[in-house]
Amino acid sequence: MRCEIIKDLLPLYCDDALSEVSKEEVEKHIAECSECRKEYEDMKNGDIKINTSAKNIEPMKKVKKKMRLTKILFGLILAVTVLLGTAYELLCAHPRLAKSDQISFIPEVTNYGIKYEYPNPDEDEFHPFVVAVRNKEEKDVRIDRVNNCVYVGDKKLLDDDGKPVPANGKVVPWGKIRVGVHVNTGFQVAKEKIEETSHNKNNIPNFIVELRPCLPFRQDMHNCIYDPVTAYFDYPLEYLTLDTTLTIRCRDRDIPFRPYAFSGLIIED
Repeated sequence: MRCEIIKDLLPLYCDDALSEVSKEEVEKHIAECSECRKEYEDMKNGDIKINTSAKNIEPMKKVKKKMRLTKILFGLILAVTVLLGTAYELLCAHPRLAKSDQISFIPEVTNYGIKYEYPNPDEDEFHPFVVAVRNKEEKDVRIDRVNNCVYVGDKKLLDDDGKPVPANGKVVPWGKIRVGVHVNTGFQVAKEKIEETSHNKNNIPNFIVELRPCLPFRQDMHNCIYDPVTAYFDYPLEYLTLDTTLTIRCRDRDIPFRPYAFSGLIIED
């Protein structure tokens, strides 16, 4: 090792601040170099004042600089890893619920008119007879329970065999209401979770829906809706009740939606 380097290391050697490898190199050198050995002895005897803060110890500076750069690089890698993990968790794996001000409803009613439904005892199912709407006025359907028949206007309603339709049925609306639940978001995908709650007497369930906007990265495609981010729910008009509810669970509050209010149906007393 060169004398200049040894002389730079001597103050640290005297303070016992060198590593074992560096100490061995210094001891090996001063055992062979009389000039460096004399300077070491002068330092040891106090003839040369040791001022390590004023010494330009280039090897140690390089080591310290390399250690600082290593720490900075490790810190950056750790920060990026945490940032990417958090982003994946919030935007892909477990995104947050949409807020209530991001939700809007798009009800679309398709009304074909009315129909008369009556049970078939042999097959235990309903056979509907459709009465069309003409000029936006429904034909007069009258159930005559005394004579066990049904009239459309002034004519008896007949089945496919030409026999009078029995009076044990009912007149119901014929059509459906489709409710679109739109999420106003910058994302093109939203995770969808639907929970069925209590059913009404016609077996139409109430729904609780969660919509979570997210990135389309490694998602379960069967549980997602896509651009435009809108979920659709269909309800037959004849089975709608006042209690039929579609609830959207949001981050800040729940939004209940009742399809009956948009169906145009008349509440019967």
